Amino acid sequence: MIVKLITEYPQFKIYYEEIYQLCRNAEKVMEMFSKELQELDRNTVQYMIDEMQDVIDAQKEDLNRQKDVIHAQKEDLSKKNNIIDGQKTLIDTQKRQIEDLKKQLAEKG
Repeated sequence: MIVKLITEYPQFKIYYEEIYQLCRNAEKVMEMFSKELQELDRNTVQYMIDEMQDVIDAQKEDLNRQKDVIHAQKEDLSKKNNIIDGQKTLIDTQKRQIEDLKKQLAEKG
């Protein structure tokens, strides 16, 4: 079968000889696989780092959005507290006026 292939496709002989020599030299085959595995490991590590960086970037964006929401809520709360303080002052003033009016009524009555 190999002879038939080489006869029909002469360029196959070069590839066959190289593969045959590789198979006879198991150490060279293992070295080749070892190099490929190292490259695959490097690529896998880089891919994982890139994926983690994408997650970190997304989390940073989410955190920044949350900080913006918190900042806006703090500003809103501060405004509401100012309104409440103003209302407390108005209530205290009105209480004093009521007390003064009660005293005036008691003095007249």
